[in-house]
Amino acid sequence: MKSKLTFLTLLLAVLFSCKKTTNVDLELSTSGKLAYKLTDDAGKAIPNVKVSLLVNNDHYSNYVLLDSRVTDGNGQADFGDLNAGNYQVVSDSARVNNIPYLVKELVQVTAGAAKTKETKVTDFSGTYVMSVKSSNNSQPLKNVGVLLIPSARYSYNSTTANQLKVAHFSGLTNDAGVVSFKVPSDMGYYVYVYNTVTNASYSGYGGYYSNFTVQRGATVNNTYTIY
Repeated sequence: MKSKLTFLTLLLAVLFSCKKTTNVDLELSTSGKLAYKLTDDAGKAIPNVKVSLLVNNDHYSNYVLLDSRVTDGNGQADFGDLNAGNYQVVSDSARVNNIPYLVKELVQVTAGAAKTKETKVTDFSGTYVMSVKSSNNSQPLKNVGVLLIPSARYSYNSTTANQLKVAHFSGLTNDAGVVSFKVPSDMGYYVYVYNTVTNASYSGYGGYYSNFTVQRGATVNNTYTIY
């Protein structure tokens, strides 16, 4: 009888323990972490570059500045905790081979996740192609000098020697009268065409002295006809 009573007591204890519930407080994260890293063509970090973080404050893609950081020795700007969502990252002072690039892209922050976005600066480039021909017979002209000069540094009255000093890109037309450049996207440039023997600038029409920009991944084609 005593053994039955002991068994019944143990059974009741087990039943009561099964009915107990455990309250677990779940706290859902609404924020994530973001770090943004800039590198050159070789994957080398680019330090001491200002990186701005912007957030959309309405439904019309108007972005306002939220924070700015400077990349460290590892080329990384750490923005820490951010609300989940899309942010625009902008940097206009990153340089590769002393050429400035404009970095601008959307980055998504996911709740509960830490993200490091690595960006190769020169990916923000486009292609500028120029064809040079003669006005006499429309034949292509080779070995013509072509300079691409940043808009802010261009001077209409400057000599070829001075234009060469401030140009970011220089090249010669090939046998087909064509020269091509990979240039930073969304950056303004002027075109300067000159005789590589006399250093005299050429007169002509079609794109000369014009300010142009190239969108990322796009190609701009231009033809210049020399008198």
